[in-house]
Amino acid sequence: MENLLLVLVIFLLLTLICVIGALVWTGHRFLKLKEQQSPPKKQPKEPMVMPAVSKPEGDVLKAIRTQLKSSVYCVDHEDMLAYGQCAISGDSYCEHCLTKQKDIKVAKKYLDLYLDSEWVEVSMIANAKISQDAVDRLVKVKRCLWEDESLPMIVQGHYKINVQSDEIEAYTVIIARKEDCDYIQSELSFMA
Repeated sequence: MENLLLVLVIFLLLTLICVIGALVWTGHRFLKLKEQQSPPKKQPKEPMVMPAVSKPEGDVLKAIRTQLKSSVYCVDHEDMLAYGQCAISGDSYCEHCLTKQKDIKVAKKYLDLYLDSEWVEVSMIANAKISQDAVDRLVKVKRCLWEDESLPMIVQGHYKINVQSDEIEAYTVIIARKEDCDYIQSELSFMA
């Protein structure tokens, strides 16, 4: 009787192994058929590589900002940290004192001056062509015009994409009121 029981267990194990084998074979065939019926897999795209951007020889705007009267604290609120510099005066102001008009930060006390005036572009110079001496003189002229003669001048960065050489070119743009344009151009004659 024990032999019969042993034979029966072995027979059931062999049957179980055959059933599992048949299920695996059927599943494999099913997956092969499904793979043949489905559309071909797309090849993974190569990651898009951005072209290297050539950095201008000198960061003109950074040099101008550091040479202007920049402070960690607001000029009007000595206990408040500065949020940015006014494009007209060059002084540092907190976020309560600064406002942004057409991507230009202006102190609220000079907002009327900015909004009531017609502003024109005086000059646009490629940053690669500006020497450090020219930057120093530009800062000095801007400071003197504002402090001595109350003539505002805005220095702003602009970028252009050169499609032919696939580069981003940095420019410094000088903006002034229409009535001051000729005078400021004569003061900036060294930039030509």
